[in-house]
Amino acid sequence: MKKTALKGIWMIVFIAMGLHVYSQVAKRIYYADENLVPDAHPMDFTHLTLQVSFELESSKVVGNVLHDFTVLTAETDTLFIHGIGITISEAELDGKTVDFTKVDGGFVFKFQNTMHSGEKHRLGISYTAEPIKGIYFIGWNDPTGRCRKQIWTQGQGIDNRHWIPMYDLPNDKITTDIYVDMDKQYQVLSNGVLESKKNQKDGKTKWHYRMKDPHATYLIMLGIGDYKIKKSKSSNGTAMNFYYYPDWEYRVNSTYKYSEDMMRFMEEETWIAYPWPSYSQIPVQDFIYGAMENTSATIFGDFFFVDDNAYLDQNYVRVNAHELAHQWFGDYVTARTSAHTWLQESFATHYDLSYQRIAFGQDYFDWARRQATLSAIEASKTDLKPLAHSSAGTARHYPKGSYVLQMLRDVAGNDNFKKAINYYLQKHAFGNVDSEDLLVAFHESTGLSLDWFWEEWIYKGGEPHYKVGFEKLSSEKGTFGRFSVEQIYEINELTGLFKMPIDFEIHFTDGTSISKNVMVEKTYQTIDVPIVEQKQISYVLFDPGSKVMKTVDFKKSDEMLFNQALSAKSCLDRYDAVVALRETPFDEKKVNTYKTIFERPEFHAVRTEILRQSAADISGLELWHKSLSDKDVEVRKQGLGLSNTINPLYLNDYEKLLKDSSYEIVEMALEMLCKSRPDDCKKYLDQTAKIDGAIGKNVRAKWLALSYLQSSDQVYLDELVDLTSNSFEFRTRMNAANELKSLNYLDRNAVINMFNALFSFNARLRNPIKDVLAEFALQPQHRELMQQVISEGNWNELEKRRLNLLHL
Repeated sequence: MKKTALKGIWMIVFIAMGLHVYSQVAKRIYYADENLVPDAHPMDFTHLTLQVSFELESSKVVGNVLHDFTVLTAETDTLFIHGIGITISEAELDGKTVDFTKVDGGFVFKFQNTMHSGEKHRLGISYTAEPIKGIYFIGWNDPTGRCRKQIWTQGQGIDNRHWIPMYDLPNDKITTDIYVDMDKQYQVLSNGVLESKKNQKDGKTKWHYRMKDPHATYLIMLGIGDYKIKKSKSSNGTAMNFYYYPDWEYRVNSTYKYSEDMMRFMEEETWIAYPWPSYSQIPVQDFIYGAMENTSATIFGDFFFVDDNAYLDQNYVRVNAHELAHQWFGDYVTARTSAHTWLQESFATHYDLSYQRIAFGQDYFDWARRQATLSAIEASKTDLKPLAHSSAGTARHYPKGSYVLQMLRDVAGNDNFKKAINYYLQKHAFGNVDSEDLLVAFHESTGLSLDWFWEEWIYKGGEPHYKVGFEKLSSEKGTFGRFSVEQIYEINELTGLFKMPIDFEIHFTDGTSISKNVMVEKTYQTIDVPIVEQKQISYVLFDPGSKVMKTVDFKKSDEMLFNQALSAKSCLDRYDAVVALRETPFDEKKVNTYKTIFERPEFHAVRTEILRQSAADISGLELWHKSLSDKDVEVRKQGLGLSNTINPLYLNDYEKLLKDSSYEIVEMALEMLCKSRPDDCKKYLDQTAKIDGAIGKNVRAKWLALSYLQSSDQVYLDELVDLTSNSFEFRTRMNAANELKSLNYLDRNAVINMFNALFSFNARLRNPIKDVLAEFALQPQHRELMQQVISEGNWNELEKRRLNLLHL
């Protein structure tokens, strides 16, 4: 009895001790991610040989593909290939017919003999495809023949499987030979080197492109259409091919501006020469994203193909630099799964932003980082997913990740950062990577231990929120400024305390300053900065230049804010000071300060904020008037946007804007002038009759709507209706549809055109048009017209589903 009781007591003690020890074990808790590791991969595909031709009117692909592969697993007698919307007519393994079965998402091939590890084989497939994704046929069904005729592809994420039966995941890389038969009047672009171009007896040309280094299958591309090519070379001798529409030659220089210098920049940043034999860029119509970094050949939306005027409203510089950076980060080194997408998109965004700093200046760079902070914080209101997560989302994979990499560069030091990136790229050249590989690269190449940085910025979510205070104090040891910093966000298993080195600055009225860098890592801490007692403090800064992504609450006196707005080095600190003064009444001090800032060279974000605040005060009239003729296009836009009516005293200023270098300003000014001064509208319309505007014919669409309002002539409505048809690219169609909505005009042809847009593969056309149709449908006469068109049509299942979304 005593022994048994003693054993029971000891058992309780051991259990208690065990529970106590267990409760103290550190835990690492992360968001689960179903895409953290790749699927089973029993074969290593090494080479793809593709022969394709097209039945253009039916958007059909006719192809033959050869897959060379090596067996990885110990033994197997089956092979799975991705393929959607594909019909296989014949398949051979090593020259002999092989059985296959169609399954969900692809095909399973059944071998007569078991394969063993290390064996090499070739699978040949003859097929046809009628794809709804992956490859797109533009203009071939335009009955008027006005639309550009093109074929282009978009493989990312997993869409090339819709037109090529193949293993279509990024964890396997292959070399490629691509053969394309196409009518001889069209140019064909694909990955790698153009090996040959041979005319055929049937009037077509056979193009052969070869990629001798391995790349992921989602990067296989085609770009086909009527193009000319401007040839150039980088400073390192890389051939660069700039494709353009023959009628847009005047836009080439403004579109491809800085391209050669971007190549130099990337090679200097990575210490690695451009890894592919050449680099081509090709614009296409109705592209579903901004651009795509296919290996050696970037496709981009022709809405970026701008002239000198449109360049001011939207240019290709950022996207150009982004896609070029992907040639290293994404193509040369590829994320193993989508859980590590940030290793591609964050790096590309980081380098595109770094190049924009060269092209447009430090203020532009800083302002872009501020927008990244705002988008990341907004995303965190929904969830706290980390950067290294497949569903982290655009706001994190792109702008937040770029900011995180800039912080990593600051923490590691520029030289260490470059050294580690070079090591990482060389170690994993033409291979796959995950998030830990980059951390290891920093360890192995620089000796830095950055696990803490990965833990808070890569593997966990959220952003720090600091509450900061400041006071000037004295003690027996002397005078000092004391900053207090408190991390006030919710700390939980998914977002812990942040540890970051932060600068604290005190600026004095004599123009001098003192700075202290401290690792902020506690819930609450104070930082004392010794100062000379006689010096008068002008203003103080916590993290000057916003090097750390964060939210900050830091209350300061108006006097400090005025001084900061006038004198801080970073435009972000000047901007933050002006924003903090929003509730301060417009006294003489504020009026004079704002006038001084506005009239000097200053970044547009600061000046437009001053304009917005000043609009409610009589003192702002002078600044607003000056804004209409300001050199900065963004300031002119803001000034014009603040106008409710046109004061006759300033009529001449508005009329000058009809000749502005910005198409957006011309459109805004034309509408404002015609609505404010209807008797002079015809004069204004005559002045702008030959201006189409940027891509999307924004000025022309507005001009047509205003011309109809001025004259009631049906011809203007007819042209607007025509612009909604598939003879035009998607932005023109959207602009025209919106103008018709503003006029409340809908006829049978407009309904047919908008229904056609509703069926588009391009969501950036389809969704806005759905909204336009839904608004029209609220009115009985328009609803009845749409119902009549539907009743007379012969719709397929996809079209029926799209029409049902209108709830007619």
